[in-house]
Amino acid sequence: MMRFRRLVVAAVVSLSLASASQAHAQGLTVSLLDRYLDSLRQQSGVPGLAAALVQDGKVVWERGYGMADVARSIEVRPDTPFQIGGLTQALAATVLLEQCVETGHLHLDDKVQQWVPSFGEADPTITDLLAHRSSGGTYKFDAARFAQLTGAIEACVRKTPQPIREIIAEGLFERLAMFDSVPSQDVADGSADDRAIFSDDQLARFNADLSRLARSYKVSNGSASVTTSTPTGLTAASGAISTVRDLARFDAALDDAVLLHRDTMATMWSPATATNGTAMPTGLGWFVQSYSGERVHWQFGVVRDAYSSLIVKIPGKHLTLILLANSDGLSAPFALQDGDVNASLFARAFLRLFVG
Repeated sequence: MMRFRRLVVAAVVSLSLASASQAHAQGLTVSLLDRYLDSLRQQSGVPGLAAALVQDGKVVWERGYGMADVARSIEVRPDTPFQIGGLTQALAATVLLEQCVETGHLHLDDKVQQWVPSFGEADPTITDLLAHRSSGGTYKFDAARFAQLTGAIEACVRKTPQPIREIIAEGLFERLAMFDSVPSQDVADGSADDRAIFSDDQLARFNADLSRLARSYKVSNGSASVTTSTPTGLTAASGAISTVRDLARFDAALDDAVLLHRDTMATMWSPATATNGTAMPTGLGWFVQSYSGERVHWQFGVVRDAYSSLIVKIPGKHLTLILLANSDGLSAPFALQDGDVNASLFARAFLRLFVG
């Protein structure tokens, strides 16, 4: 019996040491990521960058780098709002799949014109637009074409068409307690429509969030100047405003199957195919590929000369990196629209550290 007890104690000690060793190694890896991100930010001329690392649905590390407003010396924080550009596609695809497809109101093989009569092409389906499959049947990134899904989302969620900013605000932001997120910058205009859609408390919160919005910058020859104007409306392709903390809540809700059924997520994160049968780099509202044997799901955003964003998920490790920036330097230099996340120095540093 004594020998058995000693064996049990030895096993517990061994497991504890292994756990401590793994935690130490993880800490060193995160420390390296921290240094790489700040170095890459400075090399890319990004004035301000927010980062969050999500493990098993929890934020295990977050950081702000640089300035949200250079002139006023306001530093970036994990709760600093940014325009997220093309990351809006992941939000819109989730809403469409949950509230339209899973309810049976809309089918992925429906023709787009069935839902958006003004759409100028007769044959493309909802899947074609979600996957950036061109009229020629091949992959071609086209944010303006993806934006046409706005009408389909607005028409299918309810019998009476509902503005997409209300759908995103209710279906995601309110539901997931993403209270530092704003459906679009133009809700600050105080239009009659917004006063009818949102409560006074919601509008007050949106305005408070927008007052903290990171200032956008155009970087040229290493010098940053304030961008005088940025897009203010919301479409299925762009326009939402959020923080790395709030997007971590969205990421966790996806992984926990709070928003979508697991079979729907499997479809969303499976490569679409071109008409010749070859795999494309896209699923539905996301890019999908492999890195050193690990599946990678990702999406990016660029608001030219203003903002950029990147989310990279390693589902096999239950790990996600979320980055938001107040210039286009996080995404624009790397031609991510071509469908390879390895082109991004930021993504490559993350993948090399956590996948190898």
